[in-house]
Amino acid sequence: MSLLNLNKAIKKALSNIAPLDIQNVSLLEANNRVLSNNLKALKSHPPYDNSSMDGYAISFESIKKTPIKIEVIGEAPAGHPFLKKVPKDKAVRIFTGGIIPNGTDTVVIQENVIVSGKYIIIKNTEQQFQHIRKKGLDFKKGQVLLNKGQLLKPKDIALAASMNHTSLPVYKKPKIAVISTGDEIVLPGSKDAEYKIITSNSYGILSYIKNLGGEGIDCGIAKDTIESIKDKLTLAKDADIIVTLGGASVGDYDLIQKSLKDDLKIGFWKIAMRPGKPLIYGTMNKSKFLGLPGNPVSSMVCSQLFLKPMIEKFLGLKNKNEYPKILHAELGQDLPKNDIREDYIRAKLNNNIVHPFEKQDSSMLANFQRSNVYIIRPPHAKSIKKGNQVPILFIDL
Repeated sequence: MSLLNLNKAIKKALSNIAPLDIQNVSLLEANNRVLSNNLKALKSHPPYDNSSMDGYAISFESIKKTPIKIEVIGEAPAGHPFLKKVPKDKAVRIFTGGIIPNGTDTVVIQENVIVSGKYIIIKNTEQQFQHIRKKGLDFKKGQVLLNKGQLLKPKDIALAASMNHTSLPVYKKPKIAVISTGDEIVLPGSKDAEYKIITSNSYGILSYIKNLGGEGIDCGIAKDTIESIKDKLTLAKDADIIVTLGGASVGDYDLIQKSLKDDLKIGFWKIAMRPGKPLIYGTMNKSKFLGLPGNPVSSMVCSQLFLKPMIEKFLGLKNKNEYPKILHAELGQDLPKNDIREDYIRAKLNNNIVHPFEKQDSSMLANFQRSNVYIIRPPHAKSIKKGNQVPILFIDL
């Protein structure tokens, strides 16, 4: 089977994915969820004309000539309005957030008056409507302020609360089942780890799924038998995406395809990329299937390129930017020519100069952790000298 172009592979993996069903969640549960409908304000904000300063509410007609002595007939703290109409040439003591009383249209700040018993002496003429926040200054009832497909952040939740919403319509989280494979794989802290490999990418990918807004299902480690792999798949039967780690190559103990031959409809296998060549994509009953390489760095690179956009599409997330979002930086050292595969070189970007790590083995998690970008080398790219611009992709794992 020939190697599939990476961009074509990503597009194929994203085909036939639609947003999941809608559910209503409380405001405190809505953070990092994707809004399923446009959201209108249920009331205006502020809901009434109110004072932006501590001072005295008065009719502008009363203070065209200053200084002037005015009687204070009441007060209007925030939340406790003065309910009577204020006669001309009278004033009401008002505080920040207080409702502007009927009959007044201007607030004289307290620094511009002299208090004398129940009277004030206004020293300077104010402008009409001074220090008044008008009703609907921020937004008006019925105005659309949050949009369908928007990822909700804390400031959006605050705005929705101000719009008088108690719950928000969001798309359901996709369920992503993760199955590690291999007799050599054990959990952190295992007593028999001397001649084994500690599973690491499963923890990284499950954490990544949570960050992306998905619901991860840890199905554990399958041994290198068809029966064990099938047993783990029963735990994943309700998942929207099934992710396997390892077993996707052609060795005697790479059993993913053999285990799933009756249920898995393969969309593609083997991609012209490094790391991540043996990736398998397909469908399995109602689930999307992603068979990732076992090497930790390979599986995490593939997760950013494939799993991330799949989750975002299930979530209904509107992404106006091209994915993946490619930027450019100055190369800090020479690079040789590339072969037939698109290469994702782990590198460190600092002050817009990017330095690739010397060792690029896909098992090296420490170098991957120190990297903040990939240098992208297209297939058959010619050698390139230090100081030239190269395409980069930020690592978001």
